[in-house]
Amino acid sequence: MARTPIDVYRGLTQTRLGDDIPERVNSFVGQFSDYVLAEERLSVHLSRFIALASRLLAYMNSRFVVGQDDLTIAIDLLDHVTSTTKWWVVDRKEPVLILRPRIRDPREFMRSVSKVTVGNTTYQRIRSGTAKLSRFLEEQGVAESPIREGLYESLVSTWLLLSAFICRSEGRNATSEEDFERAYDYVRIILFYVTSEDFRALVSSRRLATSPRLLQAAGVTFSPGFERSICSSVAAQLEEQHSDFLIQLAPTTPSAARSILTNSLRLLAQLQGAMNKQSRIEETDYEAFTLDSIRQLESMGISPESLDNEASVILLFKKMRPDDALNEQMASLTRRLEGYIVDAAGNRDFLLQNARLIPRIIALLLLVSAGTKKTPGLLSDSDIKRGLILLDGLLNG
Repeated sequence: MARTPIDVYRGLTQTRLGDDIPERVNSFVGQFSDYVLAEERLSVHLSRFIALASRLLAYMNSRFVVGQDDLTIAIDLLDHVTSTTKWWVVDRKEPVLILRPRIRDPREFMRSVSKVTVGNTTYQRIRSGTAKLSRFLEEQGVAESPIREGLYESLVSTWLLLSAFICRSEGRNATSEEDFERAYDYVRIILFYVTSEDFRALVSSRRLATSPRLLQAAGVTFSPGFERSICSSVAAQLEEQHSDFLIQLAPTTPSAARSILTNSLRLLAQLQGAMNKQSRIEETDYEAFTLDSIRQLESMGISPESLDNEASVILLFKKMRPDDALNEQMASLTRRLEGYIVDAAGNRDFLLQNARLIPRIIALLLLVSAGTKKTPGLLSDSDIKRGLILLDGLLNG
């Protein structure tokens, strides 16, 4: 459901930064203070962007003071628009942030926009947009003039930055009117349409993939006896007998789709093994680790009854049928997770050495997303983002 513009603008003007937030923002943007965009320090533009996004997030969560969580999400949003491509391709009918893979270093990209010249048509459209907003807010009696001026400054810097990011992303050095139009529309969708869960998923996808616990779990191995126990389990039998329910997920990650339950159990066991400081899980651990995996799933909102019998599992499998857009979105998310994991491991061969890690993550993500789905319908992007947030809580809670 869209947020009402007047409510959002009023909320933004009523929300203030927490006492420690300005210092944290300055600490982040200080590295860009020697760079200039549109005759003003790049660090100033970035500070205003971060402050605007932070205030929005606080307002969306019914708070009037920006906290650390709001700041973290705002910086992740900035990372999103500087490290990925085509982030500006959003639709008001389906206003979702596609979790695309990172293709460049965001800090270097931010510095590079100092080479961008802001075109006259961009300036004209910014002046027009500011004047229109000014008239609207004055008519609605939103805040006093100095507070409104601060909001205008934040929006102008955000429009300038996003226009420059789009321009630079397409290999150009001078912004056009079209760049502004894209930036303007993106800001409106961010302000009025994108959900809090979408913003949180940006952070969760990073925190999940860079979790030290996950990297430790990747090194936990299974004894042949433990593997035999899993392969002969009821879960494995149900996957084989009812594979027709899972086949639509195959384009996402084939090995994950074929073994949703058993791959999930393997990863949950590895996570518990890492917690126990075990390097190998033995056959004698099978029952205890299976019970612990059920408890971990329950902690994320999956009822044990949903895995209790064949009929319940079939119902769970049916919830995994994807909507038309999900396979492509999952492919982007998978590449995003891979990139973060490689960065966190500091070793480009890490995923080659642990080739089963990504299929197991995707299997568990699909299981959690479907298992916590309360509404009827196909599995969608919003379900996956809820799953990401829950998995982040499990690993980093």
